Amino acid sequence: MPLHDKAFYLALFFIIGTVAAGFGINVWWALLGAFLISKVVFSMSAKKALVFTAICFFGFFYLHLYDVLHKDIIPLGESQHFEGTIVEEPEEGIQSTRVTVKLDSQYRGKVWLYTSPGNTLEYGDIIAFEGSIEVSPGGVNIASFPGGLGVVGKDGGNSVRGALIKFKGALIGKLEAVLPAEHAALASGLLLGERAEFTDEFEEAMRRSGTTHIVALSGYNIAILVLVISGIFSYIWNRRVAFYLSLLIIPGFVVMTGAAPSVVRAGIMGLILLLAENQSRPYSPRNAITLTALGMIFFNPRVGVDDVGFQLSFAALLGIIYLYPFLGKKFKVQSEGFLSWKKNALQTASAQIAVLPIILFTFGFFSPVALISNVLILEFIPITMLFSFVTTILGFVSFHLSLIMGWISSVFLGYEIFIIKFFGLSWL
Repeated sequence: MPLHDKAFYLALFFIIGTVAAGFGINVWWALLGAFLISKVVFSMSAKKALVFTAICFFGFFYLHLYDVLHKDIIPLGESQHFEGTIVEEPEEGIQSTRVTVKLDSQYRGKVWLYTSPGNTLEYGDIIAFEGSIEVSPGGVNIASFPGGLGVVGKDGGNSVRGALIKFKGALIGKLEAVLPAEHAALASGLLLGERAEFTDEFEEAMRRSGTTHIVALSGYNIAILVLVISGIFSYIWNRRVAFYLSLLIIPGFVVMTGAAPSVVRAGIMGLILLLAENQSRPYSPRNAITLTALGMIFFNPRVGVDDVGFQLSFAALLGIIYLYPFLGKKFKVQSEGFLSWKKNALQTASAQIAVLPIILFTFGFFSPVALISNVLILEFIPITMLFSFVTTILGFVSFHLSLIMGWISSVFLGYEIFIIKFFGLSWL
């Protein structure tokens, strides 16, 4: 068996073990399933099947070991004095602000703390509060509007991430300075995955129209940004310098935007693709996907079970990689056609089919107009991101140049907002 196949099967069966453990499947059923998969699906010999079944067991055991080592130590339902560090950007809402606090001192675990909107809490603040912590139906520790909330220290988070978050705020500020509010909000979502300025009505329109994914910072968004940035660097310097700068920018971008599972997945696969191209080595999507999932699950085996974003991200990617070529042959898509609408339609359909079971199981809702709205929007996303990105960069050089570029960006942003709102109407 070639080395790349061994790596694929090792990763796959380890992942199967962690996912089975996460969903509470009995270990013997999990091992039997792994053995049958290796024999029936992959036609392995009995010896190899037993080896990879053992790998499945290690994955199963690894998740339970992780749960034991990372078990929260939090007194639930008791009024206590707590201290902790804000480890994520505060999420502003109309009625409240949510901050993620990692508890310090004698307690261990993370808490979603809800407080009044308009406060000055920031990433890295060390805070103290009085109150009780409860567990939500979704298993999240929550402290709602606790008393005695105050900042007792600064710079408790990672200094590099703190600097990147401030830089992200500066980028958003440049967009808001030259674009209408709604246009700036969508541009921030496309470039940085930022949704803080989205109204409830606009978020609902995106959900109904099936276009929420365009601001979810998937591999699509990151690929466009890498192409734009690499193109600029290659023009200024040479390709070698552009390559090394891109290797630095991708992790920085992932950290700056909050390191959501979909972004981490896209970032890792982007790095693998860059390295493969630089070394003139063949790029295997199968191995890249599996090893990326393995890396993420190794650091947090719960992510494959508890994080819907992780599941949707990988399912959509698998649909595009494996289902799209099949549909392309079936519907005989030989040319891209006007504005690549055939390609966009089939890619969207492939991703939607792949994620449909997860969406129905988790949310109980599926957008019937998603295919049409995505065909009308996706072709314009790259050019929109390009002009929006240039608008932000010019904002650091000249307000007037940024304003001119912002006018061009607004044409595309306005069109996309119209499509989202139209197909997000409740009567459709």
